[in-house]
Amino acid sequence: MLRSDLDPDGASRAHPAIKRSLDYIFKCFDLDPGKRVIDFGYGPELYTTGLAECGIDVTGIDFSRRSLELPAGAASRDGLEIDYIEMNYRSYRAAGVAALVMLLYCNLCPMAPIDRHALMCTFRDLISGSGHLLFDVVSRAAFAKKQATTLFAEQLMVGFWSAEPYFGLLRSFRYDDYIGLDCYTIFEPERSWEVDNWLQHFSPTDLETEFSAAGLRIVATFANVCRDPYDSTAEEFAVVA
Repeated sequence: MLRSDLDPDGASRAHPAIKRSLDYIFKCFDLDPGKRVIDFGYGPELYTTGLAECGIDVTGIDFSRRSLELPAGAASRDGLEIDYIEMNYRSYRAAGVAALVMLLYCNLCPMAPIDRHALMCTFRDLISGSGHLLFDVVSRAAFAKKQATTLFAEQLMVGFWSAEPYFGLLRSFRYDDYIGLDCYTIFEPERSWEVDNWLQHFSPTDLETEFSAAGLRIVATFANVCRDPYDSTAEEFAVVA
């Protein structure tokens, strides 16, 4: 999975899009050296290294030790100071304030409503004052395109699920309130295991309601974190609060 994240054509954003996103982040959030940025769901340092190279005080939170160890080694070699926190970010509680909090790659969408609200309250405390929150979500337009399907394939998703030979079964479901489920069952020679990937699909109005309940205010909506114009037909969109 980590290898797929680091692949320019793999599971994460394409690298040119990440560079465009960083250009926007520097331009629009006044991130002078010494300002603090917290990246929730940090992963393999696709954004935060670029911030640290410019003197930003970066904290990355992720529960994947491998995802953290890889950038920690690279940052050490490059002389960068990044604060790595290995934990489930839903349990993180505000410590100080930040100029910018990021939750990217639609990581808000798999959460239950009670967890989303708790996390939004943490974000509110972290950006109290002049800070901002930047995140993206999957849209209702994506839900409209989602089909209830079943797919069985050898090396499903081109080896994403295991380094060993396997077969993968994908069952996709649609539920009320714009909730989708992709249920993956992976069959390896010695075991089988299952991953349920729930996704809440949002409209801008949905987010305004949830954010208002947590004391947050949405100030801009874009097509993506690169700040392209909002498109109601796109499968994702980005928000600044």
